[in-house]
Amino acid sequence: MKPEKSYLKPAILKQAIAVAMASDAPKKMGAILLKRNKIIAAATNEHSKTHTVQYFAAQNAAKVWGDPNLAKKTFPHCEVKCLIKAKEDADTIVVCRVGGHGGKELRYGRPCRICTTYLQNCSNVVHIHYSTEEGFFYEYWG
Repeated sequence: MKPEKSYLKPAILKQAIAVAMASDAPKKMGAILLKRNKIIAAATNEHSKTHTVQYFAAQNAAKVWGDPNLAKKTFPHCEVKCLIKAKEDADTIVVCRVGGHGGKELRYGRPCRICTTYLQNCSNVVHIHYSTEEGFFYEYWG
């Protein structure tokens, strides 16, 4: 599906930016999960410890995509951390990456192959919003 401009309210997109800016990882990324436009979880990229769910997500993605390098990415990505933290099923995820001067400029934040595989196989999330240099875009993965 071809991406289109995000339809989410600016307040939700600003929240995703704030979460990404709070990341202490070298690649500042954050994600928020929504259920019927209500935030149910938020998380940032992790770079100091691993997580079992991320390990198995990386192993699975390596098999699905035929790329053994994916299996080495065991530090939790913000999308996976969000799904781990959520206490209920979500239908939407907003992923944001920031960087550049002052760390406040939007960067390309579409879920990677590991997170794409995990979202499609281990969640009910079908509405994907992500940052780009031109703003937020939306894809339907249902």
